[in-house]
Amino acid sequence: MHSVKLNIEDNIYHHVMFLLKSLNPKDIKIVKDKSIAVDMKKINYENWTQEEVSNIGKIGFCSKSFVDDEEDYSKW
Repeated sequence: MHSVKLNIEDNIYHHVMFLLKSLNPKDIKIVKDKSIAVDMKKINYENWTQEEVSNIGKIGFCSKSFVDDEEDYSKW
């Protein structure tokens, strides 16, 4: 048995999967890897301050985690 790993662009992914699924299932096992949504090479972290980078994991979805400020958001 052999293993092959492919990096496939989104525009042809479904075509390749269609081809692979058309093969005999006894002869092939398809192991899906996580898809990469963002090309990490394109993100420029140089514009971020050190404080922003260190606080990025502290952002929460609960409003209790938000810091109170003086901004009047009703204008937005």
